[in-house]
Amino acid sequence: MKTAVALLLVGASLQADIPMTLVSEDEAEPMHSAIVRKEAWTQDPVRRLRGEADKRMKEGPWSVTSERPKGIELDVHDYYSEAPYYWPNPDNPGGPFILKDGQINAARFTANRTALTAMCDAVFTLGSAAFLLDNPLYGKRAASVIHAWFINPKTRMNPGLDYAQAIPGWNNGRGTSILEGRALIRAIQGMEFLAQTSAWDAKDQTAVRAWFEDYLRWLTQSKLAIDEKKSGNSHTSWWAAQVAAAASFVEDGKLQQTAFNYYRDRIFPHQIRPNGSAPREEVRARSLALSASNLEAFTTVCRIAQVRGAPDLWNAHSKNGATISTVIDYLAPALQDPKKWNKEQAVEVPNDSLSILAFAGMGLKNPDYIALFRKLERPDSAWLSLVDLMVGRFEAAAHQTRH
Repeated sequence: MKTAVALLLVGASLQADIPMTLVSEDEAEPMHSAIVRKEAWTQDPVRRLRGEADKRMKEGPWSVTSERPKGIELDVHDYYSEAPYYWPNPDNPGGPFILKDGQINAARFTANRTALTAMCDAVFTLGSAAFLLDNPLYGKRAASVIHAWFINPKTRMNPGLDYAQAIPGWNNGRGTSILEGRALIRAIQGMEFLAQTSAWDAKDQTAVRAWFEDYLRWLTQSKLAIDEKKSGNSHTSWWAAQVAAAASFVEDGKLQQTAFNYYRDRIFPHQIRPNGSAPREEVRARSLALSASNLEAFTTVCRIAQVRGAPDLWNAHSKNGATISTVIDYLAPALQDPKKWNKEQAVEVPNDSLSILAFAGMGLKNPDYIALFRKLERPDSAWLSLVDLMVGRFEAAAHQTRH
């Protein structure tokens, strides 16, 4: 009997040491318990999450080593991609590519970027489902995918994005590569869920943590990343979001606070006008999508700060009085109907970005934002299934408090 109690206490202490980045400990277990009890608000998100997890069971694993660019000398483990808006020059076919802002060159090399996005989506989906749905098969598959991308000496990716967003004829990589690391934030959350199951080997967890420590060094010390940190647009915002997430995962409190402070003191005050607009995004061809992406980075940083118990960032404001609510209210009409956006916009806003409304609604305790999140049409993605569960738990907890 004493042995059993001791084992339970050891398990509890291990669980308590697992960092949480986008979903707090106070949310994770209540959601899991509600799913076990089959509470009504969990049923539809669970159905969608399970469906997405079943799909991911048949996919991957992925590796940067599987497809390599031709004519470029790189380590086989180096991640490589090419900038989306650059095209061959019809007046100089063999010369440097030229910019066509907003027009995506489908012929560019995208194999590593596609693999990274698919890997992160699979790790998030399978890790979340392994914990929330108590399915060890999902966990084992997630662990296999993680091992191939981050650990296996033959297939792992070198931690860093020095050779991403390259422009043929100009360079082999640019600081805008920061944007391609966004997907890692959701992978981190999937791994944190996975770590709460028995499906992930402790040695692999240590190895992945070391990978993210190296990636965090790249984010904070490499010239490309530092240049992007200072760019003053959505790239800066996603730099902060990634530093906050990676620092949370490896429990580097100093760098995590650096990201929070940079958002509060430098990013938000300098990017947003009094009406909530982001002028650096609005001059681009994909102005609405980029404005929404910038706001998504804002809400990601604020959400991580909230989960980590850091000082409140939801109510940070600029010298002109603008807050994150000002930005949301400015963009809300166009999120509901992109035709109301009177600036250049080449593509629709990605539906996954709608998590900004849910996170802000919970962070600011604003039911209007949550209502709008529920109202807008969105795909059956694992990410939004989790966000639905988070919102459902938030509303259930609020209902219990009132009664």
